[in-house]
Amino acid sequence: MHIARLAALLVLSLGLSMTAQAGKPHKKSDGRLSIAAPEATFTSIRVRNGIITKRYRNRSGALATTQWPLILRFESRTAVGFVASATADSRAREALVLKDPDGCLNLASLVEDIELAAFDPDCAGRTEDETWIEVQQEKFDTFELVDNRQTGNDAVRERLVDDVYTDGVLLNTPYLALNQIMAVGPQTGGPASGDPNGAEFDGYGYGADDDFTSLVIMADIGGARVFDLDFNHTPGFIRNLAGFVNTVSTELLDGKGQTAITATTHPLAGVFEPIALFDFSITNPDYAGFDYLQRVDSAPITAFELMSSVPAETDPPPQANEFYDELLSTYFPVAVTIRAVVVAQEAPAFIEDLNNDGKFTARDVRMAGYQLVSNEVEINLTLTHDNLLVDSPDIKCLPRTVIFDDLDGDGANGEPFKCTGKSGSSRSRRVPR
Repeated sequence: MHIARLAALLVLSLGLSMTAQAGKPHKKSDGRLSIAAPEATFTSIRVRNGIITKRYRNRSGALATTQWPLILRFESRTAVGFVASATADSRAREALVLKDPDGCLNLASLVEDIELAAFDPDCAGRTEDETWIEVQQEKFDTFELVDNRQTGNDAVRERLVDDVYTDGVLLNTPYLALNQIMAVGPQTGGPASGDPNGAEFDGYGYGADDDFTSLVIMADIGGARVFDLDFNHTPGFIRNLAGFVNTVSTELLDGKGQTAITATTHPLAGVFEPIALFDFSITNPDYAGFDYLQRVDSAPITAFELMSSVPAETDPPPQANEFYDELLSTYFPVAVTIRAVVVAQEAPAFIEDLNNDGKFTARDVRMAGYQLVSNEVEINLTLTHDNLLVDSPDIKCLPRTVIFDDLDGDGANGEPFKCTGKSGSSRSRRVPR
């Protein structure tokens, strides 16, 4: 073993492997996944195809599109311990070992991409029989905040940037062709650059998370969906949203004798939000009698009318806000179903609807060849856009997920003036009743 390549080896035994495994029978999964927030009523447990799904109900709750907590908690009573290995330049790779049948740690697959040897030299050459999930404690990730590259999975982190548009390739970044090819959806950080050294590796974006690499978060909405440059939906695929996790923390033993991992997401604009295209310049006779067109999340184009007039740059904020709020109200509030599951080793960047039931679930993940190590959790939410919950004397700019495009083919989209001020810098936010 070359010392320069293996500068650290750490195995934190939790004293659980003998007591827990001897005293309690194994369950179907190696750990339990639950939703700690948003607060919800636990409604049912469904077992289908050998997969347990815990359903939570929050449809009557009041949530904005941003600034609410999604907290997932993974717990295991039979975990063997956390292991960590670091290279000579202090880049670490860590995991929680859930099972080790032969009692000899040989996690070669965890470190093979950075050319480290197996964890225990005496285990070299043995078949890897461990079940493990990759997890690294993380204080905070968000867009354009440069991540600590000495922790987490480098290969996964380097995919959590705006990748360059390439025709015919399934990309982590959603793109549309408007005046130019442009990335859409939430801010993910890192410029679209062919040179990875020129990108800001912030560990934040679509795909598997670099710090909790085994986590899968699914929601069929907005930029998580897959569509072409013309906004035509490619059915059967969504992007993994785990890369938007901000904080990862661990507990060696909690008060119930469990090893635990907590993943916290503080959703920013566009993460759980539809993408809406609008056209305010309608001359196509097919839409005679209507002043506006919209297309939300690749759905068919629909024509509609509004009571308010399109604001001019000289109009006072209240008049502009009235129009913008009415516009957003044409498709908000939205119903969102979020599902999550933990798999062994690295989670997929994309989830495919392999059983063709129109949903993205843990069963699709398992059918793709991934080993599930937890139950599935599912929560139904109703989200209202922040602007609709705010009273403000200042102008409330439209969100980045509202895009003006020529939907009727007349060469114009009728976009009103550019709103460049702060969105409601003076405001009050009322609790919906």
